[in-house]
Amino acid sequence: MEINIKYLSIQNPWWLGGTLKYDPILENYDQQDVKFRPKILDEIILDKNLIYILRGPRGCGKTIILKLIIQNLIERHAVNPKNILYYSCHNISSYEQLNEIIKVFLSESKARDNKDRLYIFIDEITLVKNWEKGIEYLRRAGLFSNAELVLSGSMLSDYKVSSEFLDHKSYRQLIVPTSSFREFLESLNPDWEQNFEKEKISVNQLTKLDYYLDIYFLTGGFLGAIDSYKKHTAVKQYIYSNFIYWLIADVAKMGRDLVLFRQVLEKVIFNLGKPLGYKTITHKTKAKTHLTAEEYINILEKMFVLKVVYQAGDGGVRKSKAKKIFFLDPFLFWTFYSYIYGSLSYWQFSRISLYQEETFLNLVKNLVFCHLNRKSHEDLTSITFWRDNIKKSEIDFIVKIDRRTTPILVRYGQEIIEQDRKIFARAGFEEGVVVSKNKMDLEGKIKIMPLNYFLLYF
Repeated sequence: MEINIKYLSIQNPWWLGGTLKYDPILENYDQQDVKFRPKILDEIILDKNLIYILRGPRGCGKTIILKLIIQNLIERHAVNPKNILYYSCHNISSYEQLNEIIKVFLSESKARDNKDRLYIFIDEITLVKNWEKGIEYLRRAGLFSNAELVLSGSMLSDYKVSSEFLDHKSYRQLIVPTSSFREFLESLNPDWEQNFEKEKISVNQLTKLDYYLDIYFLTGGFLGAIDSYKKHTAVKQYIYSNFIYWLIADVAKMGRDLVLFRQVLEKVIFNLGKPLGYKTITHKTKAKTHLTAEEYINILEKMFVLKVVYQAGDGGVRKSKAKKIFFLDPFLFWTFYSYIYGSLSYWQFSRISLYQEETFLNLVKNLVFCHLNRKSHEDLTSITFWRDNIKKSEIDFIVKIDRRTTPILVRYGQEIIEQDRKIFARAGFEEGVVVSKNKMDLEGKIKIMPLNYFLLYF
């Protein structure tokens, strides 16, 4: 198919109508019961000559963010609609095609003798092989001197690729997270905080939030799932199915084995939050070596499905030791949990399975991880765990936030004993946090917080 300005106009109907009134993404957004304004919009300033790269899992709202920016440019800042290019990369595969699309747009602007700023929005750019090479080539050629770029993608780039092509000061990478428990609570009950004072809050008051916490365990922070629950008191099956379809399509596009992909997910789910080695993952799967298992875990990590947490030691991380693997959102856990069991109704199956004791306690730890992951810096050592292999004891998480290191022990539903306090000292910490079910003690260096308090105020 020839790439020309007529072809590009298919994804840019505002060139003719000057409005996004009939845009299906914004139309669906306006019809949602759960309204939100992504906070990340405040970090995107389109007069800095930066190339923004938005990263996050599919369904977290990246496309909505792009369309809201475009709407704002046209309706509030009176930008000429023809100076705005949007392109979703689902139907192209090479960076040469991507570069041609951008150059056609730039050439059309030059033909119009346009002197105003141009705005280029490329959605799901990570579907294009070697896209970093193409964008960096155009940048170095000076073609973006009068243009602002916002790119989005559902995969992280390889570290080597990022350091080679995206390490210039012109690039700024932003992670688009799913909603936290606080944001979820505000979307369902905007006035919840009127009856709570952080300094005076009691355990009895916190129990009033357990209803919402139970829902959050199932919907997680995905806006589509939250909105579906608010409308139907259930998450509709298509919300799950769409996510599975997108992920399988991406894995297939990378030429990976879908059966092995499912087997690896099964191993992660059945060992959630437990020390796990890549060799263990290969047992009873199609993976021939631990390197294959590691490759598939790395792919799922780049796709924002899960994250590997390494054991702390010797002032750094022990990558060769058994690690823990967590999902980046509870919704992702239930989506793949139901998928590997072959459930026909993911919502019903999730509700039934939630209160199986082992599953629930593992999910509590996963939820604590999700909360920490949103708050911590995106690097290898921001979240680790500590383990005493001789005494078989461990601290679930050690998190670095704003240069402060905090050890966190999860004791939800368990009696908190003196030995739990001593484990912090054995690991070399004077202070720490214990996450409980309904016990609270914020005095002293070792603070005990109920899970819902921890999710709201830590």
